[in-house]
Amino acid sequence: MTEKILLALNLDEFLRLGSQGIQVAQLQEILRSLGLDPGPIDGIFGIQTLTAVKLFQQQHNLQSDGIVGSLTQDALNASLQPQPTGSVVPVNSLYGGLSGKLPLPGVALIKEFEGCSLTAYPDPCTNNQYNIGWGSTHKADGSPWSLGDTITQKQADDLLILQLDVDDLPTLAKIPVWDDLNANQQGALLSFGYNLGANFYGHPNFTSITRVLQNKQWDQITATFVKYRNPGSSVEEGLKQRRLAEAKLFLTPIN
Repeated sequence: MTEKILLALNLDEFLRLGSQGIQVAQLQEILRSLGLDPGPIDGIFGIQTLTAVKLFQQQHNLQSDGIVGSLTQDALNASLQPQPTGSVVPVNSLYGGLSGKLPLPGVALIKEFEGCSLTAYPDPCTNNQYNIGWGSTHKADGSPWSLGDTITQKQADDLLILQLDVDDLPTLAKIPVWDDLNANQQGALLSFGYNLGANFYGHPNFTSITRVLQNKQWDQITATFVKYRNPGSSVEEGLKQRRLAEAKLFLTPIN
């Protein structure tokens, strides 16, 4: 059996967003062994690693600031120790993001249907905006992209999580039934909202899905999702497949 190497920081040493080096890579290995997703094991403390650290801290009743100091280090190392027979280490792989509330099944679905470009390209819906990655409309600091800008795949993944968590999730969370939904149901709506606008609930153009959600008419989910496929357009078939996938995810129970 491979021996697990514990994290060993000095008393005045911290790992945080932007940190780099062997200890960050070790932290990422530990997080992954605990069932969390820190992104690639590359020794760079990016958004995905920050998200995983904050989620770990939430699970262990620590201050969820995303900074690894002595308390978080001790909790990480303790989690690596063999657990007594019959004990269960709680691992939440269904939610993530900076908030720890982003439904990850929806992120996976978005990536299945959205293209990813590592070079900035003109937004097809506007004349004065450029997108990049998985459709990210602005940089992490809020500034716009310029034609010719490039990013790495990791940066594209981080930007998607950041945009979903900051721009889309707060709006979706205002849907009255949101807290009654499981991660798959929320994830389906996350994908739907990312594609058609997160403020769809209650909008005059989305009366059908608003009614179905409001009344929890889950037997009408598939037929309702498929309505939003832009009939007669060149993208109808692609949107139909996406709506069917979203409906399938919505109706998939959490085991």
